[in-house]
Amino acid sequence: MRYFIYPLLLTLFALSSACSRGPDEATLNIEIQQRLEQQFANDLFRTVTIVRKGTAPRLDGMDGIFVYYNLKLEFLRKYNLNSWQGLNVGTLAAVLGAATTSIEGINSAGNQKGDHLFIRGRLGYQQLNNEWVASTFTPITLDDTKIVTETLDTHSPAAVIDGIRQLLKTRSDTVRSNKDRVTVNQLQRALARIDLGHAKLNGFHTFGTGWPSGSYYKFGEAYADYAGKYDFKIYNYASEGSLENGHRLNTGRIDFALLQSDVAEVLYKGWSEEGQPPSPNLRAIASLWPEAIHVITLKNSGIKTLSDIPGKKIAIGSLQSGTRFTAARIWQAAGFTQLNNKNTRMSGINDSIKDLENGEVDVIIIAGAIPDPAVQNLAQRRQDIRFIGLEHSLISKLVEQNFTYYGLPIPAKTYPGQSEAVVTLGMSALLTTSIYTPDDVVTQYLQLMVDGSEEIAQAFYRAGFISYKTARLGISMPLHPAALKFYADFSPQKSIPDENNSGPTNDSTDIDTDE
Repeated sequence: MRYFIYPLLLTLFALSSACSRGPDEATLNIEIQQRLEQQFANDLFRTVTIVRKGTAPRLDGMDGIFVYYNLKLEFLRKYNLNSWQGLNVGTLAAVLGAATTSIEGINSAGNQKGDHLFIRGRLGYQQLNNEWVASTFTPITLDDTKIVTETLDTHSPAAVIDGIRQLLKTRSDTVRSNKDRVTVNQLQRALARIDLGHAKLNGFHTFGTGWPSGSYYKFGEAYADYAGKYDFKIYNYASEGSLENGHRLNTGRIDFALLQSDVAEVLYKGWSEEGQPPSPNLRAIASLWPEAIHVITLKNSGIKTLSDIPGKKIAIGSLQSGTRFTAARIWQAAGFTQLNNKNTRMSGINDSIKDLENGEVDVIIIAGAIPDPAVQNLAQRRQDIRFIGLEHSLISKLVEQNFTYYGLPIPAKTYPGQSEAVVTLGMSALLTTSIYTPDDVVTQYLQLMVDGSEEIAQAFYRAGFISYKTARLGISMPLHPAALKFYADFSPQKSIPDENNSGPTNDSTDIDTDE
């Protein structure tokens, strides 16, 4: 027995020794301050205290260790980390190796000089030439989930559904073949629709959001968790995107949904290019946060401008997504050949990114928040991505033709390795419903969203961008009567007062990003 114990003790000692190595608090402080100054500004934050909490071996495929720490920062001047413009809490989290839920002290109305942030983060380090060197960025990732291969022993519907759920717990990046990817995607869609039907039977208010990896779904998840504490049962439906949400809303099959504001506009008025009649039953509730078109390629593709893309292989979002809709509009305004050809691939965010990295497409288009979580993870993994901006003349043309658009810069350093600002097309995430949703239900939804804004933002930081002053920006359809009354009765003290201090407008292609 002792011959087995001694090697085990030696192994444990080696691991504990490895975990005790790494930079001290002073070195950590220097690294963190440099990161903050590089990404934000040298007069924004001051480190008050930093406490090194320990280390652990890296399990992300790299040699070295993770150093865990608690950090207290002081604002040296006024700054809003929830602003629709400029660098925000998503970028701060990436810089510090933290999750957005691990950053406390953010004020939804903007922080003042002297305010404090409390952060739990980690930095990855490697030892080079007997010195500890920090990794540029340390992505926060979820643990892998193993495939479950148990065979069903019954053909009952419940057993089949349980088997599908177990299969879908597998992380999508473990699926190897394109055939398997299609199968998994279709199973996800079918299961989501089944769960939607069950939710309505069980008395839930249904909320159409988006793919589980996207911002819409993450907001729906955070809001549903909060609302459930107050017996307002919300089912967060993982839809294919804005177009599907709009169709389901218009026919009364879901109660609430998130739509890109440009998609909402065209669905309400009708979409003649695709034979879509007007959807007069749609109603707006609130504009929630700004979104931007991300056009992304790899540096070895040779693509440097939008005009270099025609003829290349491109992924433009899934069939029922807002991304595909907006990409088609951009292409039409630019005078390019239609996107529906052999070089065009319609796939969700995760599959689009995989295809880009595998060389199956040359460029991808993603409509998402700034920073978009999926794009942020891509930029953390790779040093060779390139953001393609849109020409000012193209943006101006789209803004003139469509009420919901505006020019929007993605500020420099929003994403790892992004050294320059990228000007692109902006819109907003629009909370919508239909004429079928009763007034009291809409009122309760809005009241919970206002009352729980701080708590919801702890689970999904984008909720911190929701405010009274921006709630009616870029809306081109009628408000639900309950929303109209809610705003008329609303007490601004519960949020950022006065909508006259407006955010981005529809007639500007250059927005000042200074805070």
